[in-house]
Amino acid sequence: MQASKSFRENEQPKNVHFWPGRLCRQLAVSGCAVLLVAACGGGLSSNASGGGEEPGHPGDPLVMYQWYLQNVGQDVFTGVPGTPGIDLDVMGPLGQGINGLGVNVMVVDSGTEIAHPDLKDRINPSMLRNFDPLAADANDPTPPVGSVDDAHGTAAAGIIAATADNGIGGHGVAPRATLGAARFLCTNCQTPVNLISIFGGAPFSQNVAVFNGSYGSAGSVPLEFDLANDFQSILLQHLETMRGGLGALLVQSAGNEFESATEESEEQEGVVIQVDCRAANTAAVTCVNANFDPGRAMPQVAAVAAVNALGKRSSYSSGGSNILVSGLGGEYGLGPTNTVGAPPGPALVTTDLTGCNQGYARTQAAGPNANPFDVPGSQINSALNPDCDYTASMNGTSAAAPTVSGVVALILQANPALTWRDIRWILMKTARRIDTARVPPSVELTSGQAYVPEPAWTQNAAGNWFDNWYGFGLVDAAAAVNMARQYNTHLAGSMLANTASEEADRQQNPGGQLVPQGTASGLAIPLNVTGSAQVVEYVQVSINMVSADLSDLAVEVISPGGTRSVLQNAYNGFANTGRAVSNWLLASNAFNGEGATGTWTVRFVDVDTRNGAQMGVESVTLNVLGH
Repeated sequence: MQASKSFRENEQPKNVHFWPGRLCRQLAVSGCAVLLVAACGGGLSSNASGGGEEPGHPGDPLVMYQWYLQNVGQDVFTGVPGTPGIDLDVMGPLGQGINGLGVNVMVVDSGTEIAHPDLKDRINPSMLRNFDPLAADANDPTPPVGSVDDAHGTAAAGIIAATADNGIGGHGVAPRATLGAARFLCTNCQTPVNLISIFGGAPFSQNVAVFNGSYGSAGSVPLEFDLANDFQSILLQHLETMRGGLGALLVQSAGNEFESATEESEEQEGVVIQVDCRAANTAAVTCVNANFDPGRAMPQVAAVAAVNALGKRSSYSSGGSNILVSGLGGEYGLGPTNTVGAPPGPALVTTDLTGCNQGYARTQAAGPNANPFDVPGSQINSALNPDCDYTASMNGTSAAAPTVSGVVALILQANPALTWRDIRWILMKTARRIDTARVPPSVELTSGQAYVPEPAWTQNAAGNWFDNWYGFGLVDAAAAVNMARQYNTHLAGSMLANTASEEADRQQNPGGQLVPQGTASGLAIPLNVTGSAQVVEYVQVSINMVSADLSDLAVEVISPGGTRSVLQNAYNGFANTGRAVSNWLLASNAFNGEGATGTWTVRFVDVDTRNGAQMGVESVTLNVLGH
């Protein structure tokens, strides 16, 4: 994995790479050993078109294994049952005819097999693009024949909108939504021009309401991101103008690097910088924070964490204050006896590249770490998936994001007048708290003080509960649709911005404002925030540092109401290099609903595991966005 830089307008990106947010292939995981275990503890009704099954609509045979739609304790051939009720709460809306009809969703990914028998009826041919220079047809985003990891986009598309009641497979969260697809995660595809085309700059994308981005981008050090001039910032702000001014939303995966990093090292100016997760693992905190990708620190992006079938954080799911809500990503689809040490439990059943010679369910999937559903010729495969058109091993925040995209499609069908900001607000207010008994880890600093580097559930001053692992909680389709039907606030256009900043006097303090070492109180910079916004919808902080040992550094924001949010947790995967940092953007949703004006505090905490020099802060800018 190459580290990425921010895009700049009229400039080719250097060392930029978006990667899919799914972990399975790296572990050679496509499922679990053959376990002839019943996968469902009771019958499920697909009934997704509303009003029950009609003659000629025989239902969906695999829906009983789609625990994310309705969890009754399925183990999906892993031997590890889920917890009943840990699902999207989607069956009620589907039974009422809320199924995504009329809502356009764009899958920005590695490609989507548009002729797949469970997707072809959902595809709008005018909403397709293949950016692969080697593609035979620029209007067909189907990956090359024989692809393995390129099945990623097809799996995401099926989670969103696989067709219901057609007698094959399962069905999507929003099985009547309209799908578009762009093959963008491919070699020589990720250019600024292509990004503009995807996000509303070309006819194929101009009518999109929801973009699903199951990918991420980050580096070994903070990526410079100038809010005023960065290409990606300007591009994301353009989403606000789509849908006739109601705006479109990018639903993006939060990352799969809680415990381990995809990227191992990066060389900058002759210095090798490594992503090292050992300190994070010891402290039981996130290694690669969701805020490492500055694009996910923009309000037009709904960052999504992953929850497993037991209602806990998926083992890989990155935490971050910029996470809005959680979707369902499951674990690896493996049993307890897998030989790669992966946490056992169900993954998601969804569409795969067709045929047994490509995709996740393929001949090469056989072995001790293969779910029998994905192994051609196994008893379970022969009975349920003989053509290998489906997989039981889709996971990651890549899987969680499309579960949320599908729920957004349901919300927009229920109330098409909703703006992009309304959707965010509804998701926030209706998400369910899960894993409420967890206690956040605490460490002892060199001063002897106790310190909580990554807080658990915290009720903010507006009464809203937030957790860096889950955002506001697990999406609840029924509650969100009900709220959407009655919602008439309509937060249109851009968020209002109250901005305050503080800059060190470099003549008096050439090293910047110094951060005390080993104390929980750290360096606290108060900022008096005034302006037109009265209610918080999003908070951003932009930082310049003279020197920073980033693995030891935490960045916190405390609101006038006393809510503490950790935007960058210490013991992270960044390296302690003492290098300067410029235009480092971080964001938080933890304050949503609180009062926007008053004295805010940005605090820098140095846990000082290195026994090194003090860090220096040059400037801090706080943007409190809202209405």
